[in-house]
This record gives sequence, C-alpha cells and structure tokens, in this order.
Amino acid sequence: MESLSFYPTDLTRALVERWEQQGFAQDLLPNRDVIAHLCDTLYQASLLREEGAFVKCRVIVADPHDFEDQLQAGGSRLHVLRFAQTPLLTPHEVRKLSAAANFYRSLLAVSVVDDEIRIWGQIISGTDWVNRSESDRDRESLLPNRLVVQCLGAGHLIVGCGDSRVLESANGKLLTDAFDPFRSHWLPQQFQPIRMSLLRELDAVAPSSQSTEICVSFVNDVAQSVIRQTLRLVRENGHGGMLVYLADDHADPVTLDRWFRFRVRFQDDDSTLRFRRLMLGLMKRGREVGGLAGLQTVRWEDYGRLRDLELIALEQALIQFSHFLADLMSIDGSLVLDRSFGLIGFGAEILGDTPVRDIHRALDLEGSRCKVEPADTGGTRHRAAYRLVAGVTDATVLVVSQDGQGNRMVSHCPSRTFSR
Repeated sequence: MESLSFYPTDLTRALVERWEQQGFAQDLLPNRDVIAHLCDTLYQASLLREEGAFVKCRVIVADPHDFEDQLQAGGSRLHVLRFAQTPLLTPHEVRKLSAAANFYRSLLAVSVVDDEIRIWGQIISGTDWVNRSESDRDRESLLPNRLVVQCLGAGHLIVGCGDSRVLESANGKLLTDAFDPFRSHWLPQQFQPIRMSLLRELDAVAPSSQSTEICVSFVNDVAQSVIRQTLRLVRENGHGGMLVYLADDHADPVTLDRWFRFRVRFQDDDSTLRFRRLMLGLMKRGREVGGLAGLQTVRWEDYGRLRDLELIALEQALIQFSHFLADLMSIDGSLVLDRSFGLIGFGAEILGDTPVRDIHRALDLEGSRCKVEPADTGGTRHRAAYRLVAGVTDATVLVVSQDGQGNRMVSHCPSRTFSR
C-alpha cells in the first residue's frame, strides 16, 4: 500500500468512489457533508485518551427502523438498545461512551436529525465479526449494509459497509489498495509441494470409500484465510509485525543460526504442527460431509455450504490459530514458520551484514514489470526483510507496517529482491 495526504473532504470523495466500485448502493450513504463531519469527528476522537489509552470504537450510521426486527425480538443475534436522550456526536462524547461501547463487542448507532449527527443507541454485535477475513467462507454480515466507521486509535480509521472494508486512513493519509499477492500465480506455486503432501497424507491416514475428493485449491484457500485473518488482527491490534516462511531445506539449524537470533525457538516436535493436524482434520471431515451431500469434489465455495458441528469446531480452532500467530507477531522481531505452517520461533532478529541497496518493486501482480527503488525507502522491518530474502533466496516475508506503508510481501527471484 502507498499513502497520500488526505483531508475529510478528500476522504469523503474517495469513499464515495470506492463504495460505488465495490457495488454498494449509493442511497445507503448519507450526504457528503455528513460523511466528512463524521470522519473528522472520529479522527479527532481517535487522538483523545480515555483512562490512558487512545479511543477505540465503532460507529454505524443507521436509523432505528433499520433494526426493527432486532428491537422487537429479544433473542436476535444483535442486541439493539435505544437511548432516552440522543446526544450530539462530538469527539468528547465518543471518548466518554467508548469504554461502554467496547470496540470488539459493540457499536454506537447514529443518525442524522435536522442536519445534526446524534447518537441514538448502542448495538451489541458480539465478537464474530473480528474473525472474518476478506476470503471468509461465510460473508453474511450481522450488520445491515450501512456506513460503519471504525476508530482504532490515534488517527487510524477504517470505513466500510456493514462488516466489509471499503477504505482505510492512518494519520491523515489514505492507504490505497495495491494488488493482492494472494491472487497471484507465483505465491501459491511456492506452497504447492505442501498442498500435495497434505493430499497424499489424507489418502494415507483416511482412505476414502467414496468418489468424493478434496480440491487442491481448497487447501490453498483455507491457508490463505488463516493468514489474511492473522494480518488483519495484527493491524487492528495497532502494531506492525513480520512473518517469515522458510522452505524445508532452509529450516535447518545451520541456516537458522546464521540468519536469526530468536527470543523463543520452539522444540522441533509434533506440537509445532498444529496447523497441519487441523488442516488434515478439516479435509477428512470435509470429504466425508461432502460425500454425504453428493459432491464429487469439495471446493472452498462448497465448504461454505456444508453445515456440520465437527467442521464448525475445526474452523473455530483455525480461527484461534490465527489469533495465536497474531499474538506471536506482536513481539518485536519476526515470526518464523516453515511452508507447512510449522512453528519454528518468534521474536527473531534477522542477522546478516550484507546490505541491499536497491530493490525491484513489482508494478503488477506477477512481478513482470518492476520499478527500481532504494532499499532505504522502507522502514527497519522492510530493510531486514530485503536482507533476508537476498541471502535466503526461497524465503517469503510478509511485513505489516503501522507507518503508512501497509502490508507488503517480499520475495526473491534470480538477481532481484522483489517487494510486492
């Protein structure tokens, strides 16, 4: 991601454009003056502190009648409460209410009354929305398709429709969407041997008595969902981080000692293979349930329609694994995994004294067009990543930055260090 300086009117214009590009109806948006006032108010609120911490909250622009069913049904998944008085939306009012309207569990509901934005209630949503990723199998949102602004602290706003992200702003700068390396051909190819070994192991430990198979892309989509969720959690927790993938032939003690100084290095035993065990369980049960449903091949989109208690339990375990990875990435240094998501260690300082002076920044999804840039245009994490992939050429590094540079994928091809 790249960043550009933006003001409330600029942010409003960008939001309206992206809202339309993502296919949301324009009549779901309030007028531009309201959007600009809302974003400016929440930006100012984000700079305030409550009990020593920066303000974090979520605000939805909706009328009470948008929640008529929830207001009438006490057993609904959303718990909607109306306030007897409706205070004006101001930075200090947001600060005072933010502790009660916990960011992860609640939203403040506002609507426009006589050209003023007033807070009319509180919506308790629960925490399920936190565990959704961009490629989540269940994209249904509990919230109606209305404007939602997340205030994550000190100048950091995410604006969306319901639970769907539309744009993000940090420190007065708009984080512009770059191309998504997860949709490339080169990245899945790096993990293809792992996918094939999982399919072989599945057939070995649980031979299928039916003709139902697990699609190779299913394994890829589940793994991507875990990593997307991990990166989202790292960013929403307000810190950066680095995730390193090493090929098996570079996960040996000699390479590790040469390139990393770990705060914690895990014992090399079966306990580090949590993801692989969960993945095999998901594939095994997915094939069984898919067979009962008459499917010949179980794909990601099929998985979203298979309702089974064991599958749900495995999915929840993978969500918890994402949270665990995000926790490890919160420690200064890098989290290091092998390509089967086996845990190697965390808090790792990247060693090596060979500087990388220039990088080739990819201008398209496959890196066929590049732009040469000085390596020092990135921060400390980026320079460490460049140094690692220049020396360990089959390593892949994901850098999450909180300095306006967003997420960046760093990898290597002959004679070039790429940043995508």
